[in-house]
Amino acid sequence: MRRPLAILIVALALVSATPAAAQPAREDGRLTWSVAPADAGGPNGRTQFDYVVEPGMRYDDHIAVRNLSEGELTVDLYAADAVNTATGGFDLLARDEPSPSVGTWISVTQPKIVLKPRSTTVVPFRMTVPPDAEPGDHVGGLVAALTTSAQVQVERRVGARLYVRVAGPVTPDLRVDQPAAHYRGTANPAAPGEVDVTWTVVNDGNVRLAVLPSVRVEGLFGLGGKRWTGDTATELLPGSAITFTRTLTGVWPLGPLTVHGEAEPVASAGQDLAGAVTTATAGTTIWAIPWSALGALLLLTAILVALWRVRRKIRQLTRAAAAGPNPQ
Repeated sequence: MRRPLAILIVALALVSATPAAAQPAREDGRLTWSVAPADAGGPNGRTQFDYVVEPGMRYDDHIAVRNLSEGELTVDLYAADAVNTATGGFDLLARDEPSPSVGTWISVTQPKIVLKPRSTTVVPFRMTVPPDAEPGDHVGGLVAALTTSAQVQVERRVGARLYVRVAGPVTPDLRVDQPAAHYRGTANPAAPGEVDVTWTVVNDGNVRLAVLPSVRVEGLFGLGGKRWTGDTATELLPGSAITFTRTLTGVWPLGPLTVHGEAEPVASAGQDLAGAVTTATAGTTIWAIPWSALGALLLLTAILVALWRVRRKIRQLTRAAAAGPNPQ
């Protein structure tokens, strides 16, 4: 007998700083639902769950789950810790993955709810902060999930973000690991090349930080400098890291090139710690050798040497002919 294969499809249109509620999840184009922070009377305009708490504190709140479709809908409610994806996105741990932090602090009064068509249900929940909770940010989400019961099980979920700041020392700390860089020249000796750069930004602190990535390359004395700065900030959760890759074009082979990967802290939703932590940077040096130009120069040198030798031989033969035959 074949065992069902569980596949998690995260339709996590998680509540961010701008939308008023999570975007609805769609199931086969028919069943749609959404969630939003609420009070006992219904959604109250909050875009996410934000708390500042003390260790050992308990806090009661509500979440509204809305069935936007014409059919009855049964969803599971649960909390999970947040993680950064490889590209820096916001995601939640799967249901079967243990949540070591805020995902275990939430208890929902109705873990499974049945929603009538075009209806909204407000569900109370309680957050219990452990007495030994570490200071800083604990980030997660409260999820409404639908699991299909078929040979291949698929879970679709939408959630509202949870940002919990536990009182205590706040230690923002941003680090950039040494970048890896490589220069690629062209076959045209009169054209510049490219530098491929990869650098990793790490949040070593206990609070979330929004960072704007950048990279620059320059030759000796700042010659031939090129720079790229991202136009979108990435929010790094505590203990998370993200790797950026960028290609800088129009870089001339000027011998030693200094490459710097950087991460500038900027204001993020609900907080601004840009002044509490400085821009993190790390550098490396690579060599950009103009091989095509050197090859052309060597070829030209070889041709000139060959011409010089030919001309020298011709002059020797000419002088010998002018001197006539040697007397016996």
